[in-house]
Amino acid sequence: MPAWLQQLTKSLHKTRSQPESRYFQLATVDSHGAPKCRTVVFRGLVDETALSIISDTRSQKWPELEKASRAEICWYFTKTREQYRFTTHCRRFSASQGGEFVQQYWCKLSDAGKKQFFWGEPGETRDPSYPLKSHGDFSVPPPHFGVMLFDVDKVDYLNLRGNPQQREIHTRDDHGSWETHAIIP
Repeated sequence: MPAWLQQLTKSLHKTRSQPESRYFQLATVDSHGAPKCRTVVFRGLVDETALSIISDTRSQKWPELEKASRAEICWYFTKTREQYRFTTHCRRFSASQGGEFVQQYWCKLSDAGKKQFFWGEPGETRDPSYPLKSHGDFSVPPPHFGVMLFDVDKVDYLNLRGNPQQREIHTRDDHGSWETHAIIP
């Protein structure tokens, strides 16, 4: 297990009672080269070095990551005062192509979470006087339900506790081995 993953596991364990520790910021680039950042929900680790989230394939981030799969994730843990910046590349799986893998993520969602995928297309105009519709078969994911895996290539870890503060860069080489270097914060 890479050193950064051991640290992240500890951070998640120490902050497990804080709901905000399950959210991180995901930065992508749009078709005009402009940066786009949003907060997403962490859904777990896959193959030890891939962070997973779910997404509506009709959202802006889906085509942005189709065009340029590189992304950066910034995750700050308030309680432990730790920041992780992940340099990643994204793999995307829609309900129509992900099979059982995507179905597993769908099954883990609450009914309230599943209903959000039936409200309509993200970004469309909404009449606030009408409730959002949420009709559909909740037993199977709709075609626009997707899972994104962010394979980590580099981690910039910063611990703000203590003086001096601790900062490390973790990089993966072409053979999948990880190297760690302490750097000045």
